[in-house]
Amino acid sequence: MSGAVAVITDSAASLPSALARTWGIGVVPLQVTIDGEAHDEGEKMGADHVIEALIAGREASTSQPSIAAFERAFARAAEEGATHIVAVLISAKMSGTVNGARAAAAAADVPVTVVDSGTLAMATGFAAVAAAALAREGASPGEVVSEAERVARSSRCVFTVDTLDFLRRGGRVSPAVAAVGRVLSVRPVLELVDGEVAVVERVRSTHRARAAVLERAEAAMAEMARPASAVMMLGDASYGDEAARDLEERHPDLRLLVRTPVSAVLAVHTGPGTFAVVAADLPARVR
Repeated sequence: MSGAVAVITDSAASLPSALARTWGIGVVPLQVTIDGEAHDEGEKMGADHVIEALIAGREASTSQPSIAAFERAFARAAEEGATHIVAVLISAKMSGTVNGARAAAAAADVPVTVVDSGTLAMATGFAAVAAAALAREGASPGEVVSEAERVARSSRCVFTVDTLDFLRRGGRVSPAVAAVGRVLSVRPVLELVDGEVAVVERVRSTHRARAAVLERAEAAMAEMARPASAVMMLGDASYGDEAARDLEERHPDLRLLVRTPVSAVLAVHTGPGTFAVVAADLPARVR
């Protein structure tokens, strides 16, 4: 990890490992439990494993990182020379991850500032990248925290799912909202609003829902000085690749375009067919 300020995020940020390595970002894994067996999210428990389990009808659930996992990550950063740690994490309204990190921070050898990104997936990932890029330039902890918060606030995380049942099971939407989707046979367009999942539009087909996701994300990009985007797909990889290519052609000014699936933990709650686009306003130092 470069510089006196180390940046850490969690695996729900869906940050590609190559991007995490490029910017020296530590990643603390959340856990996925399949049929009662718990696994740290990572190469041996990725989104593909989760989708296979869900399609097979197996029981899947998730849990936040243990306090001990954060303690290990903080200790490792200190051993590598960090004099301050900034942890940029999934919305506290979606997970107890922030609380676990704060508990671990109390016992850390160096000061730790925990940032509730108020969002998830690559919206959190972009905030961590921007923070790490500034930290690499020798910025103070306060400046790094402010940059993470700025990018997180700028972000828009828009997505659609084939069914709301997985979000209902995990308590991310109410049973009433999920029931409306089933009864009316509509496809929801969802967005992170004030740290929580909200249904912002309902349409009649998967094609229209995916088009609406792109339209909303692109409208957000149009208002950003230095837009970046992430295209995230579970299943139907060809559609995700095509959407990313089209997005890049229409927006040659993109600071960064990331093509990645959502994390395994998020896959448990969204299910097969999830399509998401994240937009964020990144600084010029990130390319």
